[in-house]
Amino acid sequence: MPPQKGLFVRVFTGKMCDQSSEAEVLPQGHQNEESENPSHPPSNVEAEAAAAAAATVGQMEPCADDWNEITAQFFDCVKDLKLGELVHDSTFGLLEAMSAIEMMDPKMDAGMSCNREATPLTFDTAVETGQIKLNNLLAKESIGIIDAVYSCTVSWLEGHSMAQTVLTCLYLHKPNRIECKTMRSFSIAIQKIINLIRNFIIRANVYEEEDFQHSSFDYNLSEEVTETKAMNMLKAAEEELIKKTKDTEDEREREELQALLARVRFTRLLLHSLVGMYPLKQTAVPLKTEMIDIVKSLNGALELAQAIEKTIELGTQPVEGSDAPNPMGFSMMVNQRLLPPTFPRSTKIKDRQLSIQYLTELIQRIKHACKIANCTSYHAALNFLMDFNKKFTPCLLSRSIPQTLYLPAGRLVFGVKPLIEVLKESVRAFIAPPALRPDNPLYNNPFAINCINSFFEYHEQTFYSLFAICGYNRARQRDHLGLLLLNFAHLQDGAERVDVYLHSLTPRSENSRHLACFGTWVFYHCLRAMSFYLLAGLELELYSVHEYLYIFWYLYQYLFSWIVSALTRAETFLAEQEYAADPKAAKASQKKPKSKKRKTKTDVKEILFNEAMEMLCGGYYKALVGFYKEDRIPEPLPLFDNEQVRFEHRFAPFANLSTPPPMPYSEFRQMKFIMIQSPATELYAAAAKHFHEARMLLETFPNPDEEWHDIVKVAKTNYVMMNLLASGHSRQSKQPPEFDFSCHRYFPIIKQRK
Repeated sequence: MPPQKGLFVRVFTGKMCDQSSEAEVLPQGHQNEESENPSHPPSNVEAEAAAAAAATVGQMEPCADDWNEITAQFFDCVKDLKLGELVHDSTFGLLEAMSAIEMMDPKMDAGMSCNREATPLTFDTAVETGQIKLNNLLAKESIGIIDAVYSCTVSWLEGHSMAQTVLTCLYLHKPNRIECKTMRSFSIAIQKIINLIRNFIIRANVYEEEDFQHSSFDYNLSEEVTETKAMNMLKAAEEELIKKTKDTEDEREREELQALLARVRFTRLLLHSLVGMYPLKQTAVPLKTEMIDIVKSLNGALELAQAIEKTIELGTQPVEGSDAPNPMGFSMMVNQRLLPPTFPRSTKIKDRQLSIQYLTELIQRIKHACKIANCTSYHAALNFLMDFNKKFTPCLLSRSIPQTLYLPAGRLVFGVKPLIEVLKESVRAFIAPPALRPDNPLYNNPFAINCINSFFEYHEQTFYSLFAICGYNRARQRDHLGLLLLNFAHLQDGAERVDVYLHSLTPRSENSRHLACFGTWVFYHCLRAMSFYLLAGLELELYSVHEYLYIFWYLYQYLFSWIVSALTRAETFLAEQEYAADPKAAKASQKKPKSKKRKTKTDVKEILFNEAMEMLCGGYYKALVGFYKEDRIPEPLPLFDNEQVRFEHRFAPFANLSTPPPMPYSEFRQMKFIMIQSPATELYAAAAKHFHEARMLLETFPNPDEEWHDIVKVAKTNYVMMNLLASGHSRQSKQPPEFDFSCHRYFPIIKQRK
């Protein structure tokens, strides 16, 4: 401990005190966290100079295992400073001043009590003063604590620090000292749940700093207790509560015990589900039979969550005006000293009603995430994650679970099959290259095998990253895709070399050709990444209205048409391979319709959907040209704008790709000039035709999903609006059109006011 008066600096032995040595400065009257604030603290200027004074003194004296008084030197340094001035030293410039901690400033000093708790309440202090109970808790008190803990857990999942949310519950600090069986079992179980959630997210590694804070601040989280033992403890607590419920005669007490029982059972089922899904053995994931049991547990937890939501009022409620989520068992400042020396963030614990609703939605998302166990192919798993993100806008945990289930151990799919083998199967299912067909001589050719293996080994990381990107939040997905497209340039070059080499190995007597097989597969995935990159900008509202023209132009003229071309080529190649392999089947196919056989090999739905997207983007493109023709879209002033710079910035990630070649700005200008020569009414009529064709394509396919219905609604509405504009509706109006994205995240409904 330092002396009680004056300003002191503590230095450490083993090295001379220089600018890199560590020092801890204590102002007068602020010796430790139990001491009160001094009645006359130093001024802000004096506090700002503390670090500089410490460094200056450190350079003058050798290190010692003691506190050295620097009061005189400190005041000598600051006596000539005016209010607001900073000390400038070779080791304390503006950069250091910006990141320095201003002692006793409540915005910067994490140790400041801010007139809230002079002495933070700890578990031991709370037990000694009787502020928390270790035994004989009333049912309503237990309900209030459990609901508050779940509120803190949800706040933690939303990105807040564990020290300011879950770990503010004192019962979680030393659960083994709790005598109440129900509260002890719940406290240990919630620690295991928190640890499992943390492990899921860390293993998936698809989070950013703003998404999640994984630090447990060296809390034990009951590591000595296994998850199985924790579930057994909850089961024993359930049996005790059932017995109490049968024995009680008071109606109100029975209702409270039943509500408490629902919460304990919910905790057990949630823990059981997470334990079942988490691959403890690095290379093991739940089998389909085990996944059925997990879904049953999640269904049970879902029913109990609805019962919990109806009984929230039975528990003790937070005190009005207090930051604590419950009157008993919580201390909001207990971990204040564990926080990093940055601006302390004020953490508002989520409302109990909203927290239970969050947990209900979370369980529904986890149930859907478990369906990835049915996705055996890489293409199916990739589509599953993309659809999952569109339908649910999932939280970090529900995004991490399918990542962990599909790739639990590095490059092993479901912990069993190498990712390289899954990628080979994906290519075989997409276009069936001759070298991957068992009936082709190249299949057993050692040179061909070595070439294909080398290609996948070298580029495996690109496809692994593409899968992982689908687990990030929507904004980060777009950022990572922009970087990943740089790798696709090398991937395309490698695929082209493989195709050329394998074609050179193909015997001349063989009818099958090996041209652009791997290249078409890579080309398809590259186009999907490019289209998603542009569409994500619409969803995130990154584009101004005057930029929509070249965004939809690029999607219409190139990306979606190329996707359709790649899928059609793969379908044709599959049919050719099939006929070449079996001449009898080829003769029989001449007598029967060919399409029936092809539908079993290719995804006709995907071709149809991309054709509809091409038509839809064409409708927007021509409608926007019509609006430009009539000066309905305001453009930025030429003095502050350069369209070419904006164009090149939007499509910068495509610049390094060789296939498809990046479209230059000059081509866009030429196309725009040609289109704008047409009358506006003709452009609107052409746009209406595109929207109508998109609608007809989507309506022809049976059993459409929800997204298809939304796009059909958009196409119908825009078709009507374009027909009105083509007939002269609002001809005299110069009001800019409105683009309403409420129906679909990518494709807006166009509205034109009179």
